[in-house]
Amino acid sequence: MNQPDPVSSFDLINNLSFCVFDLETTGGNHKSDKIIEIGLVKVKNLEIIEEKNYLIQPEIKIPDFIQKLTSITPKDVKSSPVIEDVIDEVLEFMGDSILVAHNTSFDIPFFNSVLKRLNKPELTNKSLCTNLMTRYLIPHLMNSNLNYMSRIFDISHDQAHRALDDAKATAELLLIYLNIFIDKGIQKINHLYYPRNRYELDRAHFKKGHPVEDIQHKLSKIKTPFLWSAKGENGIILHALPCSNTENEKEYLLEKLKSLDWETLTIRLMGPYVEALVHFNSLFNKLDVWHKSEVIDFLWNEHLPGQRPNKQSPDQQIDPNSSNSIVEKELGDFFISYHLVPDQFIIYPTAAMGPKTMLVFRYPGHQKKMLQFINSKSSKIKTGKLKRPHFHPQLKEFIDHYLKDDHEKQKSVFLFSKGFAQKQPQDLLKELEDFIKRHPNPCHFPKDYI
Repeated sequence: MNQPDPVSSFDLINNLSFCVFDLETTGGNHKSDKIIEIGLVKVKNLEIIEEKNYLIQPEIKIPDFIQKLTSITPKDVKSSPVIEDVIDEVLEFMGDSILVAHNTSFDIPFFNSVLKRLNKPELTNKSLCTNLMTRYLIPHLMNSNLNYMSRIFDISHDQAHRALDDAKATAELLLIYLNIFIDKGIQKINHLYYPRNRYELDRAHFKKGHPVEDIQHKLSKIKTPFLWSAKGENGIILHALPCSNTENEKEYLLEKLKSLDWETLTIRLMGPYVEALVHFNSLFNKLDVWHKSEVIDFLWNEHLPGQRPNKQSPDQQIDPNSSNSIVEKELGDFFISYHLVPDQFIIYPTAAMGPKTMLVFRYPGHQKKMLQFINSKSSKIKTGKLKRPHFHPQLKEFIDHYLKDDHEKQKSVFLFSKGFAQKQPQDLLKELEDFIKRHPNPCHFPKDYI
């Protein structure tokens, strides 16, 4: 018996109907607070097809802070209907669509509490939260509120905390995400609700047999540094490379695609190239001796032409507590650079560069958190308690020289000493602000994703 053809990702999503909604209320207490505005947007066939808005007379006082937040005054709702008069029309608009809000954990329980008070059955529709979806799709995002998401995706959102405008912005965000799911080849509707480890925008996974031309096309569209890794049978790392997005790198990777017997391939976007180098460390240690030497030669020739590493045995190990780094000795104890995500930054201790020792922060919002991180790590450096991740000596030497070269050319990293940070924190903040002005984040993530 012939199996039916699988439904295309487009058809799977295109056939769904969504109702995006937002509530403005007098507060967050389900028992005592009331709805003052409902915004509804219907999405079908990947388009917004209908919208409705209701101002509601809450029959209680609208607190001053809610009036300031929403710009909805008692005068605005004086002649508006009470919720009993519009609830059936709202429910009819929702129908059996998938309900969507940017914070379903608030909007749906609050709406259900109103239904319960009106002796009506609670909602049984499936629901999607674009806020939660954002956190699944964009790892390390520190701010997922609707204003910020609208800004980074260029969504019109002029009247924040007004129900219809919030619902329309949420609908636009939903449409962006739905098209991303299609682009990434979604095969099950359930993945909309549970997309973790499947559809992150900063990475793509390919299995053996995937057309090389398609991978080549995706590589050609990448605009940021990235980390590449190819695995063979039983998950053995066959090849890995931190890439700054040059044409030489892409040609080199295509050769490897054709020559290696790989089973799975992962490409992960990074912010600054040095971040790709740091994450590459754990993969480099798993390469065979021949590929270690080949990759190291490639890194020097591609990124530091004219410079040459010291001669070392390919598998020579180093003391993880060694502090012989030229960066630590000559340039500083910490470095800061932009993060892949807009408005975010990363800071590493130069003595302990690793995914678990870095801090991702927003500036200036997290400047106190950043200074606390510096003080904590500085104390551990001084007492010798800072745990240093193991680095292969050849890779560590390249990273040190790369950081030094980057610093001298003022490209992407801000290096400073712990003494400067602790004794002159205000001067540090001023220099950091100047650095940020001179080095705006060049990434266009998550608009540009893989």
